[in-house]
Parts: sequence; structure tokens; C-alpha cells
Amino acid sequence: MLQDFVKLLQESDEFREILVHYEYLPPQPVEYYPGEPGLPEGLMAALARLGINALYRHQGEALDLVRRGRHVLAATPTASGKTLIYNLPVVSTLMAEPQSRALYLFPLKALEQDQLKALKELDAALPSPFLAAAIYDGDTPPAARQALKANPPQVLISNPDMLHLGLLPFHDSWREFFRHLRFVVIDEIHTYRGIFGSHMAQVLRRLRRVCAHYGSSPQFIMLSATVAEPQDFIQKLTGLEVEVITLSGAPQAGRHCLFLNPPVGAAVTASRIFAQAIRRNLATICFTQGRRLTELIHLWAQRLVPELRRYISSYRAGFLPEERRDIEAQLASGKMRGVISTSALELGIDIGGLDVCILVGYPGTMVTALQRMGRV
Repeated sequence: MLQDFVKLLQESDEFREILVHYEYLPPQPVEYYPGEPGLPEGLMAALARLGINALYRHQGEALDLVRRGRHVLAATPTASGKTLIYNLPVVSTLMAEPQSRALYLFPLKALEQDQLKALKELDAALPSPFLAAAIYDGDTPPAARQALKANPPQVLISNPDMLHLGLLPFHDSWREFFRHLRFVVIDEIHTYRGIFGSHMAQVLRRLRRVCAHYGSSPQFIMLSATVAEPQDFIQKLTGLEVEVITLSGAPQAGRHCLFLNPPVGAAVTASRIFAQAIRRNLATICFTQGRRLTELIHLWAQRLVPELRRYISSYRAGFLPEERRDIEAQLASGKMRGVISTSALELGIDIGGLDVCILVGYPGTMVTALQRMGRV
């Protein structure tokens, strides 16, 4: 089906004249880590129950560096299994030292929910589940916030804003948490650029000062999409000496890249391409530059394939949390065939395997473009 779709874009009268470049990126074979992962027997058994019998090369290399006490940045493509890079050493340490604590920071609330689910699945697969993990963010009810502050979980999942506003100013109330903090995990670290990045750099330095005040010096495990000059970027952001891993061992399917330059509005062409993909039952995501364009392409796509309108949705930050969770769940399960989204879905939210990714316009940076393309 995908080959037929690519052939349509290359040869049909509708798209042939506006196709300006085509390139095929060959598949990348899997490369497993040759050494021993050095994990407890119970954790190895949990991985086996989850269908993971070997670690990719970049996962194993990162685990080895964490074991040696180094700060780590894994800057590998989307869907390369980066979640295990931090969950495995955190859970392994907590199995041996239950009093230790870990702080997970994500830029989006949806990512917090995804990672809490992944952590609970790993814990449930253990011979003796034990892990206490919870989310502390703006959606957490006041009573639950007080309970978490009085008795912090082993893994606290939050975001930079909440760290800045809810934890660091009241560090005395969180002193036991900071005293035993072993790991700080920061995902999607490439999003902390520009002014936002300069703010984040100060928050991280403040966090380290608070930890030092209570006698701890946590290890930082950071994850990112592919970025230019990652060593320089991460040193400026954190002020730490960080080991950087950029080569992924995860398999990558071959990808067809087609660049089209339509004489009319890009949104019109995008909606037609989107409709053609949906007709061929290809799981499709279309990224736009704003909310208005998202809803416009959604409307046009529904008119082009009215019989399939219930399998198409828009997605943006203005939706209610429960609406966004429902769309994400339907995409991950395959019940929904296509979604038109703003940047809200470009990060590592679990929406399952996709066949087609459409970028309506250049998103501004190669990092963002590669992040969105990595959805397929």
C-alpha cells in the first residue's frame, strides 16, 4: 500500500508536476549491545516478560556509563527505545536502595502520563512489584500535592515549570526527597533552546545547589532527538561534563522522502495528500504550523473523504486533557487512521506506528523537522 501511495505522488497528474525532489533513505539494521547489561536478575526477568531479550547498542552503552557514575545524554532518533536508558538504572538502583529517589522532568503533561504508564508496566513485570511513582504538576489536586510533599514517592514525575514554582522555592518541605535524590532524568532536552533554554539552565543550576545543600549530588540522564553539536549544547545547558551517545542501534525502516512545491496554498495540497493516504488505510500524521491551519486541513480532509470522517481528527493544545488522551489512545490502538496536529504531537508521546508523515511547511529548524519525520 505504501509503495502504491509513493507511486501515486510520483506519477499522477495531480502531484507529478509539483514534486521537486525524491530521496529514499535505506533501512538501518539492528545492532545489539555485545556486553552484559549488568542488571539484577529480577529486572532481566521483567524485560523478558515484556518481550525484550537484548538491549540495543546505545541502550547498553548508556547503562554502562550510568553505572560508572557519569552524566549521560542519549541523542538518538525518535522511537529508538530511549525510555529504557533511564528506567532501567533507576529501577535497578531502587531495588538495591529503596530509600533513593529519582526526579523525571518532561516538557509536556502528556509525556508525564506516558512515562508513568511505561514505568508501571516495567514494575508490574517484576517478580515482586514495589515501585512508588506519581505525577506532580499543575493538574495534581491540592490534597494530592500535600500528600506527595509529606511522603514523596521513589519516582516523582514533573515538568520544569513545576520544579521552578512548586519544589525549589519550598525545598525545606521537600528536604528528604532532595537529600536522597540519586537521579534527575530530563527528556526531550532539545526543546530547551533560546530564551526557554536560558531559563531552564538557571533552574538546573538552582536544583544542583539545593541538592548540594542537603548533601546529595544526583546523576543526570538526559534524552534528546538528534541535535547539532550536542556536546556544546548540553554543557551550556547544564554546566556539567556529560557523556554523549549519538549512534543508535535500533532498527530503522526505509523511508521515502518527497518534497512538493505546490503553486496554490500548501494546505490545499496537504489535505489532498492526507485524504489519499487515509483512503489507502495508511496511518497518517500531518503537522502544521498553527491551530487555524490544523482545523482548516481537518475540515477539508473530512470533505474529501466524508465516508472516513470518524477515523480522522485534529489535535492541538486547546483540547481538554481527556480529549487529547482519547485521540492518543485511538491512534496507538489503530482505531484512528489519521490526525492533523500542531507541534503538540511532535514529541515522544506514544501514538503507535505510523506510515505517513506530512509536514506542511518548514517548521523552522532541522531538529524539529527530523523530530516530526521520526514519527514514521
